[in-house]
Amino acid sequence: MVVGRSRRSFSSTAVASLKVTRRATSSPLFEPLTRANFAWFTINYRLAPQHQWPACADDVERAIRWVKAHAKEYKADPKRIALIGESAGGHLVSYIGVRGVGETSVAAVVPFYAPHDLELQVKSRPALGGSMTALLGLTELNDGAWKTLRAASATTYLHKGLPPFLLIHGTKDEAVPYEQSVKFQERTKSLGNRCDLHTIPDGGHGMGGWEKAHPEYVSKLIEWLRLTLNATK
Repeated sequence: MVVGRSRRSFSSTAVASLKVTRRATSSPLFEPLTRANFAWFTINYRLAPQHQWPACADDVERAIRWVKAHAKEYKADPKRIALIGESAGGHLVSYIGVRGVGETSVAAVVPFYAPHDLELQVKSRPALGGSMTALLGLTELNDGAWKTLRAASATTYLHKGLPPFLLIHGTKDEAVPYEQSVKFQERTKSLGNRCDLHTIPDGGHGMGGWEKAHPEYVSKLIEWLRLTLNATK
């Protein structure tokens, strides 16, 4: 998702938010973002195995370029764009967030329960799994496979000068280990970047299960976006 601030808000400049999703879907974030006066856009990307890596990443980059080119039509500021993504979409926004330059750069990144490090993700199972096979065309874990996994991981491209990150992850996520966010935060901050982590105690994979026990994650996200994007010059 791309999110942006409306000119009718307390900021005189609009901000946009992009939510990256596998398919057209509703989200617990849409209504709160609208109420908070953000302009938001959803991105549908091509799916594997019909379209293997890096087709999905290319689609996200195209979407960022499109939103920047059309931002004024939606009263959004192309310099204040945030990327938001869940799970596989979280992997994409993290990957694009650390690699973006020029037309594909963004002002903030919010990955929910994201596999930032695909090598770590495979080792935590330990197996390739159907999703990695479909996405990357891998059939066995050999030297070439590990190289491919690293090349498609956000952690490989970490460097100083990244946009601020907000990681949101549950401690009992059985699909993407909570460790993914902890390690990503440690490495990102060690390079001098801002990387905040909002932990959902006992939270599983998927924000749908958090709404009753931990609804505060939505207000935390909105507050973080407001402060971060309005600080962007």
